Formats: sequence, C-alpha cells, structure tokens
Amino acid sequence: MRIVECLAPLVGQWQGVHRQRLLPTDEFVASAATASVTVTAGEFVSLAYTWSDGDAPQEGLLLLSGGSGEEGVSAVWLDSWHSSPAWMLFDGTVGDDGVVRLTGSYAAPEGPDWGWQIFVAPVEGGGGRMTMLNLVPGEAAYEAVEAVYDHRV
Repeated sequence: MRIVECLAPLVGQWQGVHRQRLLPTDEFVASAATASVTVTAGEFVSLAYTWSDGDAPQEGLLLLSGGSGEEGVSAVWLDSWHSSPAWMLFDGTVGDDGVVRLTGSYAAPEGPDWGWQIFVAPVEGGGGRMTMLNLVPGEAAYEAVEAVYDHRV
C-alpha cells in the first residue's frame, strides 16, 4: 500500500493530546496538541504537529515517502524538543494493519547509537495516533511519546 493511501484517513487538521516522558520511570506529562497532515508533491505525506513543554511551545515535522519495496517507507523527522538542531532519517514499513513503523538512530553521549521508533496509525472512528519509543542499548524499549489526534478542526 502506498504511503499516501495508507495515511489518507489522517489528511486534514486535527487537535488532540500529546503525552511525553523522559525516562521509563517518569510519569507522562500531557499537553494540548495539533496536527496538520497533507499530501505534498504527489507521493509524500507531511505530518506537522505542535505541543508544549510546560509554557514552551514545541513543533515537529515528519515527512514520509515510499521506500524500497511495496510496503517500504522512508522518512525524515525533526522536532524542536527531541531532535533539534538536527533531523533524523528513518526506514520502515507499512503493515497489513495500516500502521507505519519507522526506525532510526541518534548519537548518544558515550557508547553506541541509541534507536528511536515512530509508529503512525489511523484510529478507528477518525484521527490518528503517533507513538515514539526510545531504544537504549541493553535496555527494554520504552514509550517516550504518545500523541492522539482525534478531533478534526
């Protein structure tokens, strides 16, 4: 399934809730969130989103394209809080369940690179969910971010 077909139910303007934590032992902190999902240049999907860290507004962008193979996906991601000032590159797949699963990595202060996964899925009844997992070498993967966009604007 092409990425534009897979994410077609998400195209539009959305409001929802962004939940985030730094460490797996931390409680999630919630904030209001928005997302704008568009098809651009015919074969790409752009997911631009906002949220806040306390009083500090934050924003991010996930640009997705078809990757290698029929279910392949590639993406570039940037976020004012998580990845600034660099972007991250991802490869992934679209599952039979319609979930986009992306995996990338980033340099850790010491030792091997750490991994980051992003899952984007349409939600039954409309809207979508974006989940992000941190992959620390030698540790269990943990959910760091969950954003649910379920109110069309």
